[in-house]
Amino acid sequence: MTKIKNFRIHLRAREIVRWLKNNRRMAATPEMQLAVESAIEKSKAFLHPAAVYTTLTRATAEKATSIAFPDHSVAASIIAVTIGPLFDSEQTAALQNDDPRAQFLDALKEEGLQQSIHFAVRLLQEQAKEEECELSSPVLAEDVALLSSLTTLLGSQRIGIQLNPAQPEWPSHARLVWTYWTPARRAASRKSDAKPVKAAA
Repeated sequence: MTKIKNFRIHLRAREIVRWLKNNRRMAATPEMQLAVESAIEKSKAFLHPAAVYTTLTRATAEKATSIAFPDHSVAASIIAVTIGPLFDSEQTAALQNDDPRAQFLDALKEEGLQQSIHFAVRLLQEQAKEEECELSSPVLAEDVALLSSLTTLLGSQRIGIQLNPAQPEWPSHARLVWTYWTPARRAASRKSDAKPVKAAA
C-alpha cells in the first residue's frame, strides 16, 4: 500500500476551458480564459491532492474483489485519489455567495482529479515497466458495493476518504479507479493482431 499526500499537480487552463465548452456550453472567449486562469491561481489555497494505491496479483484480486479481468492481464492496481474536502466547502461557499468562480469550480475539480489519477498512474507505470508489463487505461469504479469493498481494502481513510457503511456515497472530491497489468509481449501481440481502422472516405 502506498500513500502520497500534497503532491504537485498542474491544472491546465486549456482543458478546463474545453470541459466548460463541452459540458456547460460556454463560449471559449479570451475573457473566459483569463477568468479560468484566475480561478486556477486561487484554487491553490484549497486544492490538496492525495492518493493511495495498491497492486494485487490476479489470483489475489479475484478472491478479494469482484473486479473482472480481461484475458492475459496478470495483476491490477487499485487507486483512490482526492483533491481534499476543502474544495467542496469552497464550491458550496461560492454558490451561496454568487461568486463568479462557482461556474468554473466543477471543471477545476474534474481536471484536478484527472491530474491526480495521472500522477499515480505514472508512478505505477515505472513499476510495471520493471516487470515488463503495460498498464491499461484507468477504469472508473462506479458500483456502490464495489466502491465500498475497495475503499476498505485500500484503507482510503488514510487520505481522508471515508464512506458510511449504511449509506455508502463516494465524495465528489474523490475518485477510485483501477488499471490492469498485462505482460508487454502479450499487449504487443494484441496490437499487432488488431486490424487497421480504415479512414472514412
